[in-house]
Amino acid sequence: MDINIKGNPGTGNTFQEVHIGTVQNYNPNATTVINYNYGDKPKPTSAPDKTMQQAEREQRKAEIMEYVMRIKCHVANNWRNRYESIWRNILSLPEVEAVVYEPGKQKDTTFNRNLIANIIYIMCEGGVFATDNATTLAECLEGDKDHSVRAKLRQNPDDKNLERHVKALLQ
Repeated sequence: MDINIKGNPGTGNTFQEVHIGTVQNYNPNATTVINYNYGDKPKPTSAPDKTMQQAEREQRKAEIMEYVMRIKCHVANNWRNRYESIWRNILSLPEVEAVVYEPGKQKDTTFNRNLIANIIYIMCEGGVFATDNATTLAECLEGDKDHSVRAKLRQNPDDKNLERHVKALLQ
């Protein structure tokens, strides 16, 4: 590179020639750079990882229980006294436990909200809830009748083995 300066460049000015193949951010005078766009941000750990601590798993389980208790007002009278224990049994199923603690690409959650909604649908079919209206349930769960979880409240989970085990618990 040939630098030709005509006139007075001023005092204290420097000219540098830098050759870098790919630059995400070039900050020559920065003392600290934190860039969360390129993988520096820690990612949440997934459930199948053996590194997930038992305390973290219990925390997520408590969040799931708090989430499903939002719709307890719609539980049928004959299921009210065992609603919480049914959910604890469902969450302890190996098929559920393997995937429920992994949120995937779902936003604003630390657990698989879509799977929980699919299980609620199975419970609606089993007569656990007094209503099977997805709009009503979505509004109780998320505070928004148009939330994306509403669609999942109207379909069975993809895993038929999981569906079979949940239905067996409801017998």
